[in-house]
Amino acid sequence: MEVFYLIAILSASLIILLKHWGLLMIQVAALIIVSLFASATFLWLIIAIQLLAGIWLLLKTLQAVDYNYQLELEKTHRIEQHWTKGHQSGTKKNFLS
Repeated sequence: MEVFYLIAILSASLIILLKHWGLLMIQVAALIIVSLFASATFLWLIIAIQLLAGIWLLLKTLQAVDYNYQLELEKTHRIEQHWTKGHQSGTKKNFLS
């Protein structure tokens, strides 16, 4: 069960970094539900699902870092404008979209 908690906390920290509060609430609710009602037979399946979700979040975090770097290069006129074309600021509500 400790492995699940560790993966869930790391996934939640990535969700906070990506600024997606709805997904954070789902993660917290899943953590509470699993800790209260999960049986030992399904624990490895739940850990595998949480691990896959964590890997997906890690990939999205790397994409957000790349987006931020590209945005910085555009705003300092080092590369051609793509995200800031037409006087747009390039800001996003969250980085999972």
